[in-house]
Amino acid sequence: MKRGIFSIMLLSLFLTTLCFAASVIDGRWQGNIEGHFDVTVNIKEVNGKLSGTIVSDLGEAPLTGGKIVGNDISFNEMSYKGIAVSYVKGKLQGDKIDILVGFQGQDMKGTLSRVKK
Repeated sequence: MKRGIFSIMLLSLFLTTLCFAASVIDGRWQGNIEGHFDVTVNIKEVNGKLSGTIVSDLGEAPLTGGKIVGNDISFNEMSYKGIAVSYVKGKLQGDKIDILVGFQGQDMKGTLSRVKK
């Protein structure tokens, strides 16, 4: 009987941890790219796939085709108001994301921080 109760408690803890880990990137992030571009990014994760929006001085643009594997995130090529971004790559580190953006043949670095509720 004790073994059964222990197993149920362990399974519950595992499932709770799994649910928390799956949504660790969800939320609002703010930061700057190369000291020039202030951005706010809203990210939603479902089964390892990312979507959301990015808000900057240019307006709001959708983010699609993203994925998260471990702590690595990426979004596919996108274009908004004639501005082409060839890739967005990032490394999630707690409440920060170090990002690398491919823009007009250049790598542009930045850091996003989680916006606390």
